[in-house]
Amino acid sequence: MNPGNSRHFYKLASLLNIAPISRRLQSDTRAVSAVEFALILPLMLLILIGMEEATGALNQDRKVSRIANSVTDLVAQAQTVDKNDLQGIMDLGEKILTPYPADTLDIVLASVTFDEDGDASVDWSLNKSGGEPWAPGAVPPVTLPGTVSVANTSIVVGQVSLTYTPTFAGIFTEVFDRDSAIDLGDTYYLRPRLTNTVACSDC
Repeated sequence: MNPGNSRHFYKLASLLNIAPISRRLQSDTRAVSAVEFALILPLMLLILIGMEEATGALNQDRKVSRIANSVTDLVAQAQTVDKNDLQGIMDLGEKILTPYPADTLDIVLASVTFDEDGDASVDWSLNKSGGEPWAPGAVPPVTLPGTVSVANTSIVVGQVSLTYTPTFAGIFTEVFDRDSAIDLGDTYYLRPRLTNTVACSDC
């Protein structure tokens, strides 16, 4: 056989071998799982992050409700209080939020009295920073349930608010058009246990 023809023969033979190689490649599924995992990994991470953020928000929301209930109940058990007592109660309430940060936590404690017509007015109030957020004698800046608006009675009000900022808020706001923080809050109303009105001696 002519050497030149021999070279052409081997080239043709090598080309004819492509078909079985191609069939082997098509039937080779050894890397399919790795490719599928690479495709689904970002979605799995988004779901995991979303679950973590939702759990954190729900836990803190429950703690906010527990704080409001606890601090209101402690004040309602007293006959008279002063600012130190109220600050101590709010400090105890803040510990309920552990292990979450309390830098955005605000607590307002107040006494509200209803006159003979059932109209509400503020007796005293104090917030976590030591201020008096509700003006004495003014209408309380909250919507009171009809069940507590009884003439010639009083209630203790505990209002708690917290701004929850998701850990990955900065990432998601770059992707989705939404707020980067969630305002949590709850308000409790309890009647005094031992007196008609819980007085504050220096509020």
